[in-house]
Amino acid sequence: MNTIKLLLTITLLFISSSVLAHAGLKTSLPKDGAMLMASPKVLQLVFTKDVRLVKLTLADKSGALLPIEFKPSTTAASSYKLVLPNLPSSNYQVNWTVMGMDAHKMKGKFTFMVHGAATKVMNNHKEKPSNGQHNH
Repeated sequence: MNTIKLLLTITLLFISSSVLAHAGLKTSLPKDGAMLMASPKVLQLVFTKDVRLVKLTLADKSGALLPIEFKPSTTAASSYKLVLPNLPSSNYQVNWTVMGMDAHKMKGKFTFMVHGAATKVMNNHKEKPSNGQHNH
């Protein structure tokens, strides 16, 4: 009976320590599933623990990778921020890979939508209230 208790205790300790060792994405900016009226200025990832961000990609709805100024981190941190280029209206997917303090790699992804690019065209519309016609 004592052997079973000992094995059960060791198993539970092993499982709980491996679960605690892994970090996950706590929050992001833009948030997962966000619907934005304008292109976000920055991409921010906040993790539950210090990790090294080793890979980060941004793809549009066709799967084409967009050029972003990402360099793999050499030191661990819980928060990463990256300036984004002006994004046209589309659906986007962010894919990330981090390495925890135990050298374990974890991957994740989230999506967001930008549908405010048409706003610039509309802002250039000048209506003439007197006769209802407009200029381009």
